[in-house]
Amino acid sequence: MKVTIQLLGQARQLAASDRLVVEVQEGASADDLVPAIVSGASERLLTVLVEDQKLRRSVMAILDDEAIDPAARDLLQDGDELSLLPPMSGG
Repeated sequence: MKVTIQLLGQARQLAASDRLVVEVQEGASADDLVPAIVSGASERLLTVLVEDQKLRRSVMAILDDEAIDPAARDLLQDGDELSLLPPMSGG
């Protein structure tokens, strides 16, 4: 199945593109998308999004305008758009 990843906030500024379309197995979790995210990503983007080959706990995964648990399986469907929002910084 194909899932579009939309990068928001600081991740959007650090990535070459704000959207990435990946192909994953049925029943995949948001954490299962990490290998596709890290492929070709800058070190700064990886620092913001990934820790121990999973999404950082501080990164909000949003599906259909609702935050989801990145480890939860069977939430993603073919054609879904998953938004990733790292924590805001500054003041």
